[in-house]
Amino acid sequence: MKTLIICHLFFLSNFVLAAQKAKIIDPEVEIYSDADFDSEVITTVYEGESYFISDKVYGPFYRIKIKNGKIGYIVDYELDIEGKGRLKEEDLDEVMFSQIAELAKETKATAEDKAEETNLFGRDYSGPTLQLVNYHENSLSVDQVDNLTAIGYKKISDMTWSVLGSFKVPKYYIEKTGNSAQSVKIWADFGFSSAIANFGRSEIRFAGSLFTHISLLQLKTVNRNYDLNDISLGVALEAAWLIKIHKYAIDFTLKYYFDKSNYTGFGLSFLF
Repeated sequence: MKTLIICHLFFLSNFVLAAQKAKIIDPEVEIYSDADFDSEVITTVYEGESYFISDKVYGPFYRIKIKNGKIGYIVDYELDIEGKGRLKEEDLDEVMFSQIAELAKETKATAEDKAEETNLFGRDYSGPTLQLVNYHENSLSVDQVDNLTAIGYKKISDMTWSVLGSFKVPKYYIEKTGNSAQSVKIWADFGFSSAIANFGRSEIRFAGSLFTHISLLQLKTVNRNYDLNDISLGVALEAAWLIKIHKYAIDFTLKYYFDKSNYTGFGLSFLF
């Protein structure tokens, strides 16, 4: 019992330290048990009486210490606070509208958080990408290999796609024929991506996609020009390390292409 009394006195002393004095300005004013118009009315105070009220506002209410030592809640426009005057009803409307705006803001933020939760990466990322392709193909009756640099654009979220283009002529055409050539190679893929491990600001992800490979090659000889064009469909598998830097990300990838000949690509993407 003694402990309860001490706690009660400590609570009241804290209230007084954080209080201000106010006078009742309407003939009869109801005191509520909580900061809610639907809560119980615990007593009534009268015009001209002075009380200590809290510095803090609880919606349209102040906490008030009434004569019997109890703590209740009083509507703020029923008071004339020393040094502040009466809070008008239109001021209450402003408070209410402010609270509604704040609630709408919080609701929007919550909705955005939930939307982000549905995306494994927290948000969509897209941006330029650079890839070194260790290209293999069966040409001139043998298996040929050359490293091609491809540039393009990439997007990742739960779904992923990219478009890459290389404008280098594979060296084996020039070496084998001794003639000049022009070449364009395009890879376009679309598939899914999934985060398989999360390390705070970085993620290990895995992707699988279908791709189209278009190869356009013109070989020039003394007598005539030869067009060696081809289009193929394939499957690509990708393992990547995504590093997040605020709204940006860097994506390191190792990609394996299952085409007419299988080959790999090493990629670096700057995403935003």
